[in-house]
Amino acid sequence: MSTAPVLMVGIDATEQRLVDALCDAGELPTLAALRARGCWGPLESRPSGFLSMVWPTFFTGTTVGQHGWYFNKMWRPERMRVEYTLPSWLPQRPFWEELDERYRIALLDVPFSAAPPSHLNGIYLNGWQNHDDFGRQYHPRDLWRRLASEFGSPVMHPELFGAQTARTLLGLRTEMLACTDQMGDVCAALLRRERWDLFLVVLGGAHRGGHYLWDLSQIETRGVAERDLATLRGGCADLYRAWDRALGKMLDAAPPDMRVLAFSLHGMEANAGWGEHFHQIVALLHSRGAAAASTSGLVYRVKRALPWTLVRQVTRRLPSSVNHALVPLWSSRMHDWSRTRYFALPMDLNGYIRVNLEGREPHGIISPGAEYDALCEELCAELHELRDIESGERIVAGVDVVDKVVGADAPRRVLLPDLVVRWADVSARDSSGVRSTHGEVRWARGAPFPSGRSGNHTSRAWFAAAGPGIPALGRLDAHHDILDLVPTAFEWMGAPMSPRFEGVPIAMDRHASASGGA
Repeated sequence: MSTAPVLMVGIDATEQRLVDALCDAGELPTLAALRARGCWGPLESRPSGFLSMVWPTFFTGTTVGQHGWYFNKMWRPERMRVEYTLPSWLPQRPFWEELDERYRIALLDVPFSAAPPSHLNGIYLNGWQNHDDFGRQYHPRDLWRRLASEFGSPVMHPELFGAQTARTLLGLRTEMLACTDQMGDVCAALLRRERWDLFLVVLGGAHRGGHYLWDLSQIETRGVAERDLATLRGGCADLYRAWDRALGKMLDAAPPDMRVLAFSLHGMEANAGWGEHFHQIVALLHSRGAAAASTSGLVYRVKRALPWTLVRQVTRRLPSSVNHALVPLWSSRMHDWSRTRYFALPMDLNGYIRVNLEGREPHGIISPGAEYDALCEELCAELHELRDIESGERIVAGVDVVDKVVGADAPRRVLLPDLVVRWADVSARDSSGVRSTHGEVRWARGAPFPSGRSGNHTSRAWFAAAGPGIPALGRLDAHHDILDLVPTAFEWMGAPMSPRFEGVPIAMDRHASASGGA
């Protein structure tokens, strides 16, 4: 396949099944046409338990054992506390650092990317319309001002995490539609003005919208006008149509020899909600039915005792620098480390458990080797026995021992949890609690989740590609990894492949097996 410029459009956290349904119904005409003239198919993310942080895997071209970034707030063992993940202590090497200055590139709103490379030949923008905000970064120095002057100030505001109402969701829908339309206009203008070897943009509106607009389970609907409820019920589909329009604007502006790779790194579905109660569940197991707060420090107990809505209303009004300082303060005192064998880590989907390991944690009390292995085995058994109080169904589908799925000798294994809990296909939405061999954890049946999120991630990632040299293969039978996206773009551009990339190019011109159509 000859070399060509590349347009990569990441459509953040969109559900493949909804995408397919809307394509079949003719409601995503741009994506359907892209599929029809090229190829498309599912993507996998490995290891499957680390769905919360797929973007560093994508932009470093390596798995989590190499880059170490599993959540936006991570445990720092040397300090015995949780901190926001920052490049100052967890440096990453994104794939664009492998491209020399002969390549003209545009990098727009790639989630969690930290700063423009020092030798960048092109433009870099972060923080304009990311769902996952990682600060405001841009290059050249006047880029933000120029874009704001031409297209208006960024539409997307910081996430309103926590309790929702019909009013806040209607506002969210309007905001996400507007930010997606705005970024489509920005990208179309940039594509028309000059020729790019690589143009990469990530649209964040559908991600945030999917978390809150997936369904109406997290709001009070009594007294809300039926017209507004109907608008909210169609909110996710409206956002999908918006990004399809934005993609269409980009394709209309792109030169005819540009190859296009649209993709989503994970999906979205109804929030099962077990993760919302995970810290309580782990405290129950650790206490073996005794008072779960007995191993917690005072600052942490006070934080947990305050109403979540109150905490969030305060913290969302604080500067990010203050919030970044508060997290280490409470987390360093969240347990009495002399009696804590293991503890839950911050997460938003699958559960993360960290063992207080001697030699790794400064205040560790579990010995490496036999004692550590026995504790992990004990925890796996107890987690598998967790059941919904009312139905009696098991709530855990599997527990991954991280040493086995990542490798005990992985370069950044020391930063990762020890166990990852994956939930069964059963929901906590109508549950009143969980029981274990040691007791129960109860909560108010039908109460909204503390996060206010009706949707959460799935592993159903996807891609679609078309352009010169890519035949109309339809849906590809073979499964590919999200690690294969960057090597594919490098091959298309004719850029030297980095030996550290763990993926391989998707051989779209050489696939022997394909089935179905667009």
